Amino acid sequence: MKTVRLTTTDLPEYWAGSDGAYYGPIRRVEARCQWCGRWAHQVGLFYRHEPLTGRGALVCGRHVRRPRPH
Repeated sequence: MKTVRLTTTDLPEYWAGSDGAYYGPIRRVEARCQWCGRWAHQVGLFYRHEPLTGRGALVCGRHVRRPRPH
């Protein structure tokens, strides 16, 4: 299973991923993760955006590790 580490950016609740993409949380949405196919209604859902290609994907919280708040 792929896991991405997130680091903070200047925008709140918007993180840079170790894979070069950017991630933002999506609330109140139930959808399938495009990496593992599981429904993401209990572990959270993130929108993954690749700035150079313009592609996006929905990724569940099983695949992201957010930085701890200070």
